[in-house]
Amino acid sequence: MLDCQLDKDGNPRPKRPIPKIIGIRQHMEIQRVKQMEKQGPDSWLVRKFAVGLVAGIFGYSYYIYVVRLCIPMIRMESDRLGGRAQGLAYLVIFHFLFVMFVWTYYVAVTTAPGFARDYVPKTDPPQAQEEYITVAGQRFEDQPNTHEPKLLPADDLHSPRRRRRGRRVEDENLDELDDDYEGDSSGEQVETVEMSEKRRQSLVSQVHDDDQVAEASPAAGALGPAIGAALANAQSPPTDSPVTPEVLSSSANGNGLSPADEDRGRHDSGGSVTLVHSSSSPDAPTFPPKVHLSNGTDGNEPQPRTSQSSAAPSYLHFAEPPDDWEPPKRLAVERVPNSAPVLTERYRYDPREGIVRPYRSHRCRHCAAIVLKMDHHCPWVGSCVGARNYKYFYNFLQYSTLYTFFVFLTLLIAQTLPLGTFTANRPYPGVDGQQVAIIALSFLFFLFTCSLFTAHTMLILRNVTTIEEISAKRMRQRERAALSSTYKFLQWRAKRDTVREWNKQWGRIGKEGNLWWLGSNRANWEMVMGKAKLGWFLPIPARPVHDDGLHYVPNPRFSPEGYWRRRSEWPVELR
Repeated sequence: MLDCQLDKDGNPRPKRPIPKIIGIRQHMEIQRVKQMEKQGPDSWLVRKFAVGLVAGIFGYSYYIYVVRLCIPMIRMESDRLGGRAQGLAYLVIFHFLFVMFVWTYYVAVTTAPGFARDYVPKTDPPQAQEEYITVAGQRFEDQPNTHEPKLLPADDLHSPRRRRRGRRVEDENLDELDDDYEGDSSGEQVETVEMSEKRRQSLVSQVHDDDQVAEASPAAGALGPAIGAALANAQSPPTDSPVTPEVLSSSANGNGLSPADEDRGRHDSGGSVTLVHSSSSPDAPTFPPKVHLSNGTDGNEPQPRTSQSSAAPSYLHFAEPPDDWEPPKRLAVERVPNSAPVLTERYRYDPREGIVRPYRSHRCRHCAAIVLKMDHHCPWVGSCVGARNYKYFYNFLQYSTLYTFFVFLTLLIAQTLPLGTFTANRPYPGVDGQQVAIIALSFLFFLFTCSLFTAHTMLILRNVTTIEEISAKRMRQRERAALSSTYKFLQWRAKRDTVREWNKQWGRIGKEGNLWWLGSNRANWEMVMGKAKLGWFLPIPARPVHDDGLHYVPNPRFSPEGYWRRRSEWPVELR
């Protein structure tokens, strides 16, 4: 081993780690992950660095424009680039735009966007809401069970008579019932065949009676034939009444009684429930008349079902569709709206601050806080743009666009048009490099501010934020990808017809599909900028409406959870 590889004590030196060279994309991804895992806000210097940069650039532009362009024109110096009148006009307009630019920028920077922790109290995490099935306005679990069957002794439960009563009677097992009552003589066999035929007629009448019970009492019919019959007669079946051939053979009558049993009680069959009571008992209950039999009939013949125009409601009847209703077309590609329940408290709860975020609020990782109606984090104002400073930010974009365009245009004119006016007595002073630098900077800032001004004007007219617009763009991108994968390149008509059918079934993404759309561009504009026209151009509070970031009315075309519904599910006045 070489001496250079040994330390002072003669031990081998540890190998130095070889630095790994990574690309720009990997470096940006690592920084993004670190920023996502960071809990605290960025340092004050990092957040306000761009503010100082903007102040320095526009201060330098003031020096170039006033000192090196306008003053030589007013003094009529030899190196001037225009006349005195031109210099005075430039100076007045420039100062107006510069003052308005400084005023709007100062208000936008010093006004807080509105943090939710200052307006919303801390709460515990909301619990999941349990959903219950309700019957007649009451939870199904709390319904009184007045028809609970009685407990029977074990020996009585397995008796032959009990087994015959609980046996389910159908057409295919009628022979088993006949075997229970079959005798040795041929006469008894003939009676058994006649009894089977009567039993079949009673089953037909029984099915018809159950249907009329459901029609006359929808709440009872919805619970099934067995419970419906029990509710109709308001009494549970007894457990000790015998079943005899006379009872079975008399089921063909409307009241279910044989002549021998008319003095003893009443039998009423409803599905698998049989009600038998003896009138000789001192505690014999009083039964109401049968609700499933029409007036003036003894139940021997089946009665027709009531029509849909009947006054009694029924779960068997369905409302007629409107005249202009058309079934939705079957499309090769279906629209799939966003499925996030953005209006629920569980979705909006933030465990880091322990509060339920108000509507349209989001957490900014640079400010480490929940911002009311967050639009974006703007480094040029050193903070987020939210509900409380969004109007002032828009006013700043108005005057910064006008200011940069005026500086760019007038400096460009001053450097090009007067070239033919110079003579030998007043030679051309040459190109001013500092003015050329301001021309380049003002042009770049004009493109930037003009694009922001146009974009935010469209956002205000649709009442959406930048974050919400990004979500809508992602949905459009998914739809374009689905159409491209389904249809070929030349099938543009099929794509267009599919989008039209989507808009017919759901509405447009930017309007009906906007959770916060107020119905018109004017209403959306006045919500942010106010109704007073003076506030549209000055950085003053909106009057009489002020967007506080706490109170918003969702679009009624959405469900209470925040899901976009089809047009057929909208309120009638909005379809």
